[in-house]
Amino acid sequence: MYKLQGNDLQKVKSLFERYCSNQSVIFSVFENRFDGYAYVDDVNTINWAVLQTPFLQHFIAGSPVGDCVNEIENILFNIILQEQAEKEIAVFTDAKEWDIVLQDVFQKHNGVTDFRKIFDFSLDNYRNVERSSLPDDVKPILEKCKALPFSHIDTWSAKIIINGQIATYCNVIMVGQNKAEIDIYTDEAFRGKGYATIAVLSLIDKILKDGLTPTWSTWPFRIESQHIAKKLGFASAPDAKAWIWQEGM
Repeated sequence: MYKLQGNDLQKVKSLFERYCSNQSVIFSVFENRFDGYAYVDDVNTINWAVLQTPFLQHFIAGSPVGDCVNEIENILFNIILQEQAEKEIAVFTDAKEWDIVLQDVFQKHNGVTDFRKIFDFSLDNYRNVERSSLPDDVKPILEKCKALPFSHIDTWSAKIIINGQIATYCNVIMVGQNKAEIDIYTDEAFRGKGYATIAVLSLIDKILKDGLTPTWSTWPFRIESQHIAKKLGFASAPDAKAWIWQEGM
Protein backbone atom coordinates (compact mmCIF):
# COMPACT_ATOMS: atom_id res chain seq x y z
CA MET A 1 0.00 0.00 0.00
CA TYR A 2 1.30 3.46 -0.94
CA LYS A 3 0.05 6.95 -0.08
CA LEU A 4 -0.17 9.68 -2.72
CA GLN A 5 -0.62 13.37 -2.02
CA GLY A 6 -0.10 16.74 -3.69
CA ASN A 7 0.63 16.55 -7.41
CA ASP A 8 0.96 12.76 -7.22
CA LEU A 9 -2.83 12.56 -6.79
CA GLN A 10 -3.15 13.19 -10.52
CA LYS A 11 -1.83 9.65 -11.10
CA VAL A 12 -5.20 8.22 -10.03
CA LYS A 13 -7.53 10.99 -11.28
CA SER A 14 -8.59 9.02 -14.36
CA LEU A 15 -9.79 6.12 -12.19
CA PHE A 16 -12.40 8.39 -10.58
CA GLU A 17 -13.71 9.93 -13.79
CA ARG A 18 -16.08 6.96 -14.10
CA TYR A 19 -18.12 8.15 -11.13
CA CYS A 20 -21.61 9.30 -12.16
CA SER A 21 -22.28 11.04 -8.83
CA ASN A 22 -20.34 12.94 -6.17
CA GLN A 23 -18.11 14.53 -8.81
CA SER A 24 -18.00 17.87 -6.99
CA VAL A 25 -16.82 16.10 -3.83
CA ILE A 26 -14.24 13.91 -5.55
CA PHE A 27 -12.74 16.49 -7.88
CA SER A 28 -12.61 19.26 -5.30
CA VAL A 29 -9.62 17.26 -4.01
CA PHE A 30 -8.04 16.65 -7.42
CA GLU A 31 -8.41 20.36 -8.22
CA ASN A 32 -6.67 21.29 -4.97
CA ARG A 33 -9.67 23.05 -3.46
CA PHE A 34 -9.32 20.77 -0.43
CA ASP A 35 -6.52 18.57 0.84
CA GLY A 36 -6.90 14.86 0.27
CA TYR A 37 -4.91 11.66 -0.17
CA ALA A 38 -5.03 8.50 -2.23
CA TYR A 39 -3.93 5.04 -1.16
CA VAL A 40 -2.97 2.68 -3.97
CA ASP A 41 -1.89 -0.92 -4.29
CA ASP A 42 1.23 -0.20 -6.36
CA VAL A 43 2.78 3.08 -7.50
CA ASN A 44 4.08 1.59 -10.75
CA THR A 45 1.00 -0.35 -11.83
CA ILE A 46 -2.03 1.12 -10.07
CA ASN A 47 -5.01 -1.24 -10.07
CA TRP A 48 -7.12 0.51 -7.44
CA ALA A 49 -7.15 3.60 -5.27
CA VAL A 50 -8.91 4.75 -2.12
CA LEU A 51 -9.50 8.52 -2.11
CA GLN A 52 -9.52 10.12 1.33
CA THR A 53 -11.44 13.42 1.47
CA PRO A 54 -11.89 15.76 4.46
CA PHE A 55 -15.69 15.32 4.41
CA LEU A 56 -16.00 11.87 6.09
CA GLN A 57 -16.89 10.57 2.62
CA HIS A 58 -14.29 8.43 0.87
CA PHE A 59 -14.23 6.73 -2.52
CA ILE A 60 -12.81 3.60 -4.12
CA ALA A 61 -12.07 3.25 -7.83
CA GLY A 62 -10.29 0.82 -10.10
CA SER A 63 -10.46 -2.96 -9.98
CA PRO A 64 -9.93 -5.21 -6.97
CA VAL A 65 -6.97 -7.46 -7.60
CA GLY A 66 -6.42 -10.65 -5.66
CA ASP A 67 -7.28 -10.67 -1.97
CA CYS A 68 -7.28 -6.96 -1.16
CA VAL A 69 -9.79 -7.14 1.71
CA ASN A 70 -7.12 -6.78 4.39
CA GLU A 71 -5.46 -3.86 2.61
CA ILE A 72 -8.76 -2.00 2.22
CA GLU A 73 -9.68 -2.69 5.84
CA ASN A 74 -6.31 -1.38 7.00
CA ILE A 75 -6.63 1.81 4.96
CA LEU A 76 -10.18 2.58 6.09
CA PHE A 77 -10.10 1.56 9.74
CA ASN A 78 -6.47 1.78 10.80
CA ILE A 79 -5.40 4.83 8.82
CA ILE A 80 -8.26 7.08 7.64
CA LEU A 81 -10.57 6.54 10.60
CA GLN A 82 -7.77 7.05 13.12
CA GLU A 83 -6.86 10.39 11.52
CA GLN A 84 -10.42 11.73 11.78
CA ALA A 85 -11.70 13.50 14.87
CA GLU A 86 -15.19 12.19 14.08
CA LYS A 87 -15.31 8.44 14.40
CA GLU A 88 -17.52 7.69 11.43
CA ILE A 89 -16.90 6.80 7.83
CA ALA A 90 -18.88 6.54 4.59
CA VAL A 91 -17.37 4.77 1.59
CA PHE A 92 -18.66 4.92 -1.97
CA THR A 93 -17.72 2.81 -4.98
CA ASP A 94 -18.18 3.10 -8.73
CA ALA A 95 -18.48 -0.63 -9.48
CA LYS A 96 -20.46 -3.53 -8.02
CA GLU A 97 -17.34 -5.69 -7.91
CA TRP A 98 -16.22 -3.64 -4.93
CA ASP A 99 -19.37 -4.53 -2.98
CA ILE A 100 -17.99 -8.00 -2.27
CA VAL A 101 -14.79 -6.55 -0.83
CA LEU A 102 -16.57 -3.89 1.23
CA GLN A 103 -19.11 -6.37 2.53
CA ASP A 104 -16.30 -8.46 3.97
CA VAL A 105 -14.62 -5.37 5.44
CA PHE A 106 -17.68 -3.77 6.99
CA GLN A 107 -19.15 -7.01 8.33
CA LYS A 108 -16.06 -7.36 10.51
CA HIS A 109 -16.90 -4.00 12.09
CA ASN A 110 -20.71 -4.34 12.15
CA GLY A 111 -21.09 -1.64 9.52
CA VAL A 112 -24.18 -1.12 7.39
CA THR A 113 -25.15 0.01 3.91
CA ASP A 114 -27.25 3.04 3.06
CA PHE A 115 -27.93 5.20 0.02
CA ARG A 116 -27.26 8.84 -0.62
CA LYS A 117 -30.05 10.52 -2.59
CA ILE A 118 -28.65 12.12 -5.73
CA PHE A 119 -30.31 14.88 -7.73
CA ASP A 120 -29.30 16.15 -11.18
CA PHE A 121 -29.81 19.76 -12.16
CA SER A 122 -32.29 20.48 -14.98
CA LEU A 123 -31.98 23.95 -16.47
CA ASP A 124 -35.37 23.62 -18.18
CA ASN A 125 -37.05 22.69 -14.91
CA TYR A 126 -35.23 25.46 -13.11
CA ARG A 127 -36.44 28.10 -15.53
CA ASN A 128 -40.02 27.07 -14.75
CA VAL A 129 -39.67 27.26 -10.96
CA GLU A 130 -42.27 29.55 -9.42
CA ARG A 131 -40.57 32.42 -7.62
CA SER A 132 -42.35 33.84 -4.60
CA SER A 133 -41.90 37.46 -3.67
CA LEU A 134 -40.56 38.66 -0.34
CA PRO A 135 -41.23 41.88 1.54
CA ASP A 136 -39.08 44.77 0.34
CA ASP A 137 -37.04 44.72 3.54
CA VAL A 138 -36.19 41.00 3.17
CA LYS A 139 -33.47 40.39 0.60
CA PRO A 140 -31.05 37.50 0.09
CA ILE A 141 -27.48 38.52 0.86
CA LEU A 142 -24.86 37.07 -1.49
CA GLU A 143 -21.24 36.96 -0.46
CA LYS A 144 -18.08 34.96 -0.94
CA CYS A 145 -16.57 33.13 2.01
CA LYS A 146 -15.00 29.86 3.08
CA ALA A 147 -17.97 27.57 3.62
CA LEU A 148 -15.64 25.12 5.37
CA PRO A 149 -12.64 26.32 7.38
CA PHE A 150 -10.25 23.91 5.68
CA SER A 151 -11.16 25.03 2.14
CA HIS A 152 -8.44 26.59 -0.02
CA ILE A 153 -10.94 28.80 -1.89
CA ASP A 154 -13.86 31.11 -1.22
CA THR A 155 -17.25 30.11 -2.61
CA TRP A 156 -20.63 31.81 -2.87
CA SER A 157 -23.07 31.87 0.02
CA ALA A 158 -26.61 33.28 0.32
CA LYS A 159 -28.51 34.09 3.49
CA ILE A 160 -31.65 35.84 4.64
CA ILE A 161 -31.65 37.82 7.88
CA ILE A 162 -34.88 38.54 9.74
CA ASN A 163 -34.78 40.97 12.68
CA GLY A 164 -31.06 40.52 13.03
CA GLN A 165 -31.22 36.72 13.01
CA ILE A 166 -30.08 34.43 10.20
CA ALA A 167 -33.29 32.75 9.11
CA THR A 168 -31.69 30.59 6.42
CA TYR A 169 -28.39 30.19 4.63
CA CYS A 170 -27.04 28.09 1.79
CA ASN A 171 -23.47 27.58 0.67
CA VAL A 172 -21.52 26.16 -2.20
CA ILE A 173 -19.43 23.81 -0.13
CA MET A 174 -17.49 21.92 -2.81
CA VAL A 175 -16.58 22.67 -6.42
CA GLY A 176 -15.13 20.11 -8.82
CA GLN A 177 -15.43 19.40 -12.53
CA ASN A 178 -17.37 22.68 -12.85
CA LYS A 179 -20.04 21.31 -10.50
CA ALA A 180 -21.01 22.97 -7.25
CA GLU A 181 -22.49 21.04 -4.31
CA ILE A 182 -25.02 23.06 -2.32
CA ASP A 183 -25.65 22.80 1.41
CA ILE A 184 -28.63 24.51 3.07
CA TYR A 185 -29.96 25.18 6.56
CA THR A 186 -33.01 26.99 7.91
CA ASP A 187 -33.54 27.91 11.54
CA GLU A 188 -36.49 25.99 12.95
CA ALA A 189 -38.38 29.20 13.81
CA PHE A 190 -38.36 30.27 10.15
CA ARG A 191 -39.19 27.01 8.40
CA GLY A 192 -42.17 26.68 6.11
CA LYS A 193 -42.08 30.33 5.03
CA GLY A 194 -40.26 29.92 1.71
CA TYR A 195 -37.07 31.67 2.87
CA ALA A 196 -34.83 28.70 2.02
CA THR A 197 -36.16 28.51 -1.52
CA ILE A 198 -35.64 32.23 -2.10
CA ALA A 199 -32.08 32.08 -0.77
CA VAL A 200 -31.03 29.06 -2.80
CA LEU A 201 -32.59 30.50 -5.97
CA SER A 202 -30.37 33.56 -5.63
CA LEU A 203 -27.36 31.31 -5.03
CA ILE A 204 -28.06 29.11 -8.05
CA ASP A 205 -28.63 32.17 -10.26
CA LYS A 206 -25.17 33.38 -9.27
CA ILE A 207 -23.25 30.15 -9.78
CA LEU A 208 -24.93 29.58 -13.15
CA LYS A 209 -23.54 32.95 -14.26
CA ASP A 210 -20.13 31.70 -13.15
CA GLY A 211 -20.44 28.68 -15.45
CA LEU A 212 -20.99 26.13 -12.68
CA THR A 213 -23.67 23.44 -12.56
CA PRO A 214 -25.33 23.06 -9.15
CA THR A 215 -25.54 19.57 -7.65
CA TRP A 216 -27.60 18.30 -4.74
CA SER A 217 -27.30 15.18 -2.61
CA THR A 218 -28.59 14.18 0.80
CA TRP A 219 -29.17 11.22 3.10
CA PRO A 220 -32.63 9.58 2.92
CA PHE A 221 -33.77 10.89 6.30
CA ARG A 222 -33.29 14.50 5.14
CA ILE A 223 -36.82 14.71 3.79
CA GLU A 224 -36.98 18.50 3.75
CA SER A 225 -33.76 18.72 1.73
CA GLN A 226 -35.22 16.35 -0.87
CA HIS A 227 -38.41 18.43 -0.98
CA ILE A 228 -36.44 21.62 -1.67
CA ALA A 229 -34.39 19.91 -4.39
CA LYS A 230 -37.54 18.85 -6.23
CA LYS A 231 -39.11 22.28 -5.71
CA LEU A 232 -36.06 23.78 -7.44
CA GLY A 233 -36.46 21.49 -10.44
CA PHE A 234 -33.72 19.01 -9.63
CA ALA A 235 -34.45 15.54 -11.01
CA SER A 236 -33.96 12.36 -9.01
CA ALA A 237 -30.95 10.34 -10.18
CA PRO A 238 -29.90 6.81 -9.18
CA ASP A 239 -28.97 6.58 -5.50
CA ALA A 240 -25.32 6.25 -4.56
CA LYS A 241 -24.72 3.22 -2.36
CA ALA A 242 -22.63 3.88 0.72
CA TRP A 243 -20.95 1.60 3.23
CA ILE A 244 -21.17 3.22 6.67
CA TRP A 245 -19.61 2.75 10.09
CA GLN A 246 -20.02 4.88 13.21
CA GLU A 247 -18.51 4.54 16.64
CA GLY A 248 -20.90 2.66 18.91
CA MET A 249 -22.73 1.06 15.98
